[in-house]
Amino acid sequence: MVRREFNALQLRAYEYIKTRILDGTFSYNQLYSESRIAATIGISRTPVRDAVHRLCQESLIDIVPNKGFMLHKLNQQDVLETYDIRSAIEGYCARKAAMEHTSPAVQTLIKNMQASLDLQRHIFDNQKDVLSFAEEDQNYHRILVVYSGNSAFIDLFDQYMYRIKKLACYSLSKGDRMLETLKEHRHILDAIAAGNAQEAYDAVLFHMDAPYGVNLEIVYADGQTPPAADQN
Repeated sequence: MVRREFNALQLRAYEYIKTRILDGTFSYNQLYSESRIAATIGISRTPVRDAVHRLCQESLIDIVPNKGFMLHKLNQQDVLETYDIRSAIEGYCARKAAMEHTSPAVQTLIKNMQASLDLQRHIFDNQKDVLSFAEEDQNYHRILVVYSGNSAFIDLFDQYMYRIKKLACYSLSKGDRMLETLKEHRHILDAIAAGNAQEAYDAVLFHMDAPYGVNLEIVYADGQTPPAADQN
């Protein structure tokens, strides 16, 4: 999406800023200057401003008028929207794959998802490294989305990859979530391979719902107020 709409300088600024958000170079509670970034990468401020507005639309940053921008802190609505979007896209993709489970495309999908699941198991058995597991977790889900061949789905999933990874790293560090994730991934894959469309769809929704409460903790950790006890 970005590549089709941005010119070369806008894309350069966009990728520079986004890369530093994703790799942790930019940090929370720090104000960043468009002018300074423009000088750093050797371009004018205008394409940087355009990139900043796009990143704000993607909820990666918040613009501070006349000052610059700061990294966006996830709120409860962000968490809910992320899971709703993932449930809609991945639930559809899993159902579609199960309905076409005998096709060569789905057989390739199953092989690729199994390879990812094997790597997740290896990480769990030998390292239990949350970041490595989260990255392969993300890859597992992206394999399913890419299978759909729907460029809108793929663009939207990629737009949410930062949120997905951040939330995954948080939830996977809690209790037995890593092991439970392996089981849920297995369930999704088995349902697709068996051609059970409803079960594949339900397995994705269960997988999305399972860490939701845990991931709300990251919102409260940023200093926001939890909902009242009687709220859903």
